[in-house]
Amino acid sequence: MKLKDSVIVNEIDDQVMAVDAGNGTKRFNGLIKMNRSAGFVAGLLSHETNLDEIVGEMTKKYDVTAEVARENALKVIEAFESAGLLE
Repeated sequence: MKLKDSVIVNEIDDQVMAVDAGNGTKRFNGLIKMNRSAGFVAGLLSHETNLDEIVGEMTKKYDVTAEVARENALKVIEAFESAGLLE
């Protein structure tokens, strides 16, 4: 899974935001605001990856168990999926 190439992710102050600058705006016309850890997941989704890789990277970066990392990663993935931002 990965974010569509047209999705732009930017960090401004303590907020990370994602917007679809391509044809996806017909389906999703908005902005997703997220915290830095969700932004970290968004960064990992900028290239082809899977849930296990994301969980592994999150447990390396943050002091969390694999279970907590998986739960948080799934929330971010589901938000992108429901907005139609994943390939």
